[in-house]
Amino acid sequence: MSRVDEAARQQALLAALLAAHPDGLPSGAKGPQGRSVEPLAGLRAYRANAQAVAERSLAAAYPVLARLVGDEAMAALARDLWRIDKPVKGDLAWFGAGLAEWLAGIEAFAELPYLPDVARLEWIVHRAQMAADPSDAPPDLQPLAGDPDALRVRFTPGSAAIASAWPVLRLWRAHQTNEDAEPDLAEVRAALAAREGDIAWIWRRGLRVDVAALSAGEHELHRRLLTGEALGPVLSATLGEHPDFSFEHWLTRALREGWLAGFAGAVPIPT
Repeated sequence: MSRVDEAARQQALLAALLAAHPDGLPSGAKGPQGRSVEPLAGLRAYRANAQAVAERSLAAAYPVLARLVGDEAMAALARDLWRIDKPVKGDLAWFGAGLAEWLAGIEAFAELPYLPDVARLEWIVHRAQMAADPSDAPPDLQPLAGDPDALRVRFTPGSAAIASAWPVLRLWRAHQTNEDAEPDLAEVRAALAAREGDIAWIWRRGLRVDVAALSAGEHELHRRLLTGEALGPVLSATLGEHPDFSFEHWLTRALREGWLAGFAGAVPIPT
């Protein structure tokens, strides 16, 4: 078989795996050299296996969401997402990136309005798990002696923040228990009753992913630094909106918890 025929065969197989028709490709579909696709041995097995892998991949990326909605609903989400948001990479660990946006439009989950933000938090955690390993060396603080208007902060790979109107961090933490144990949701229920939200920061601490709460001032600082803005103007803007923010306190915490990879773009001030 030529490379052209093999590529066409693979395209036909992929189309069958993703087709809405329960048996694969619509009846009469043609594959390479005009042959009928229907007799391709193992087509249904391929399709069933692909969907099973998609279900496992989605549940692995969203374990808290899976516990919240149940195994059957999670499997149904995976099957539907497989059709409407097809994998774009061979590594199915990246399957499911668009789940949060899709959940927001599903009427069946309207009574659980925090689910999309739970999914957003879990995807950030999942993505951070696949980020590059952070350096073991502490960041060089010498650039802090330079011009802050030329200084840019570099966070560890995979770092990201999410601000939610819902207590998603507390909900996520409550489910970081043995799957057989019932999570303690008392704090989550109290937060929901008080209409309290959470700001979460996700980063790599060594070889594991950690999640912590941020204050509003810390979130403002992180949000702007992540876009590549220089520390000087970002700090001025943060203090303008959050006068109680302390850069010294933040820097101490950032160094203690391993948020920082280093600094770039600084020009040391001559002494």
